[in-house]
Amino acid sequence: MNEDYVARSAQLALLLEVSAYPKPGNVSRTHDFVDTRYEHFLASSVAVYPVLREAAARGRGKGVDMGKLVRRGMEECIEWQSGGNTHFGALLLLTPLAMAAGACESSDMGEIKRKAEEIMLNTSVEDAVEVYRAFPKAKVKVRRDVPELDVMDEASIKAIREKQLSLYEILKISASYDLISRELVGGFERTFRYARLLRDFATERGINDAITRAYLRLLSEEEDTFVKMEFGAEKSKYVKGRAKEIVNSGYELKEMKEFDEELIKEGINPGSTADIIAAALFIAILEGLRV
Repeated sequence: MNEDYVARSAQLALLLEVSAYPKPGNVSRTHDFVDTRYEHFLASSVAVYPVLREAAARGRGKGVDMGKLVRRGMEECIEWQSGGNTHFGALLLLTPLAMAAGACESSDMGEIKRKAEEIMLNTSVEDAVEVYRAFPKAKVKVRRDVPELDVMDEASIKAIREKQLSLYEILKISASYDLISRELVGGFERTFRYARLLRDFATERGINDAITRAYLRLLSEEEDTFVKMEFGAEKSKYVKGRAKEIVNSGYELKEMKEFDEELIKEGINPGSTADIIAAALFIAILEGLRV
């Protein structure tokens, strides 16, 4: 597919995801975090365009420089706004997906999914090193009690090279506790499933409601990495259970707004859930979803 079309689709996905409301716990067009505001996400979405375009243009390779593209994407995001980490998880997902889309002749979901899996399987040691170098730049909140290869420990890069670990192999390790890692090594299963769901919801309700409903549905099915890492297992299970109650009761707007206010008040932000929805939006837009 044309690299401009791919990059525009990814950029629009980022803009639509952050704009949706109510999206319990996360930045939207109606409220900010203390240090990270809505406009920071807008600036970051615009800043990353040339990197997404290059990812699509390089798509016919086998994972070549994927890690470097992720690092460059984060550098662009940080350069253009002062709100810190806005899109690291989304970039980890969108980079191989944009590469896959650029390598495909059409927007067929099955073809893009297969190519994205292939790109991840063929990632290199240098891809792993570049992604590790991106973490400190992005100031990403990460779990520190990991069994090995702490992303904030400079010694991990030396260990990666000594053990000749590819990015895919490292993500297989973190997949046990990290939702984005699980998605990257699991064939992007949730991304493509939710792309279909977004299209179904948008046909019935329009794009804003499609995003908020898909977000709540995913939150009701998966414990968010950020929530579990920052607030523990009990609170993580509560958030998942409350989301499930709202889904089962028919996505009542009043309940969604109350849940949003509750999570914002407690500082609970299900960021991994938002990242996967952004990636799913990208796939749905590629296939023809329009506002």
